[in-house]
Amino acid sequence: MKPLAPSFPFKLCTCLLFFVTSVIGFSQNAPKKNEKSATPYQADWSSLQKHTTPDWLYGMKFGIYFHWGPQTVQVASKNPEMTVLEAVDAWKGENFDAKKWVDLIQDAGAQFGGPVAWHGSGVVNWDSDITDWNSLNKGPKVDIYGSLAKELRKRNMPIISSFHTGDFWSRMWGRLSKENSTYLDPYEDNSKYATANKGRTAEVIFQAWFDRISEAINKYEPDMIWFDTGFGGTVKGELKKYTDRGRLLPEGDNELISVPESYQQKLIRDYFNKGLELGKEVEVFYKTHDIPPGIGIRDIEDGNLLGMQYDPWMADINMQRHFEWPSPWFYNPANKVKEAGTLIDMLIDMTSKNGRMLLNVPPKADGSFPEETKKELYAMGDWLKINGEAIYNTMPWIFYGEGPTEVTNPGHHGQGKNRGELIPKYTSEDIRFTQNGKNLYAICMEWPGKQITIRTLGSKGKLYPGDIKNISMLGCNESIKWEQKVEGLVVQFPKQKPCNFAYVLKIERR
Repeated sequence: MKPLAPSFPFKLCTCLLFFVTSVIGFSQNAPKKNEKSATPYQADWSSLQKHTTPDWLYGMKFGIYFHWGPQTVQVASKNPEMTVLEAVDAWKGENFDAKKWVDLIQDAGAQFGGPVAWHGSGVVNWDSDITDWNSLNKGPKVDIYGSLAKELRKRNMPIISSFHTGDFWSRMWGRLSKENSTYLDPYEDNSKYATANKGRTAEVIFQAWFDRISEAINKYEPDMIWFDTGFGGTVKGELKKYTDRGRLLPEGDNELISVPESYQQKLIRDYFNKGLELGKEVEVFYKTHDIPPGIGIRDIEDGNLLGMQYDPWMADINMQRHFEWPSPWFYNPANKVKEAGTLIDMLIDMTSKNGRMLLNVPPKADGSFPEETKKELYAMGDWLKINGEAIYNTMPWIFYGEGPTEVTNPGHHGQGKNRGELIPKYTSEDIRFTQNGKNLYAICMEWPGKQITIRTLGSKGKLYPGDIKNISMLGCNESIKWEQKVEGLVVQFPKQKPCNFAYVLKIERR
């Protein structure tokens, strides 16, 4: 249940209405028991392509996850010589509180959330029975994944977890796997595993990878998992320009640092079958062309896409702007957070294009959140209290928008470059559309003044004369005057703004 949080001054009845509809929305869209009788999946792409996107996931537009680990300590130390092993020893996380983390997820208006389960070292952020290099035994000595999963599940919120395993061999610390008791001591040189398979990564490393992630899935039963670059390795070619939308170009490298197909297939098979066993629908997120189309949902890192997309997609967005490296996804006070208005604009634009946002909210080394981070997240939550019905559980319309502004640097990292200055700055002429049932939402990205003309909704467009029954503005009790003309839908705006950012016209259709 989502608690009421401090918000833009508004009438109590509206706040109560948001509270009730939010709880109902979370409940209706939480992962449901899978009533379909399904044949177990096999470890091949043709079988895995029979998987379909969960019905509940279409309504999920906004999630939050957290980059937190020894890298946070390294950044905070301001000591470029600090090793990751020294950072693990210094990582205390004394103020970590899963309840407060999930409170923040809800106060921001997010619908789902979870941890970065494994990133950048051999320490896994769960209570592992395989390796002693886990967050219950090292660092903060707490089961980060488990405690967050428990708190999210209490509130009927879907759980997402991410895995960022890089070159694989350097991130396997401790016992290799369930069957292989070989112990990789991170204080020793284990680089022989990088080339043990005729110049490529040793098979035992991938078995170690498989066993660790399988353990996390079986222990915590996430509703969504997503894999960063190493899972399929195809992002590098796109960024380095030697592949183009799934085609290897004549010039350039042909290297792919990736999990072997057989391990990808086995892991996804087991995860999908785990969903069948639990009676719930689950989903996999991946990057670029890391797995064949039709098996999961693609993710765009710190970027956006041009135009309406035929298939659902997600963007993982860093709340911080990238001023300083390394590890810009982990908390660094030099990397100023994006303002709520910018994040809301991004969320609206992505939602209108059939996407969703997974926002990285990095905690400090002690496990608490800085005030500037909370301020912007609370402002997002305030906006969603009033306007959430134009985001949650919506689908795209036939136009995603109108106006002069569009993404100029699409794809991975496109919105993170130049300290975020390439993120579009919308005008009062920019409109984005979403819909739910008979309601069409026209979201005005900036306040236009006394009136606006929405050209897409003119009487010679998709909506014929008589198709519009009523128009109101979310958060406003004032009656809205409007007229549908050939040149567009002319709407008179109220005198007072109902909120601080984008403004939503609710158009009821017959």
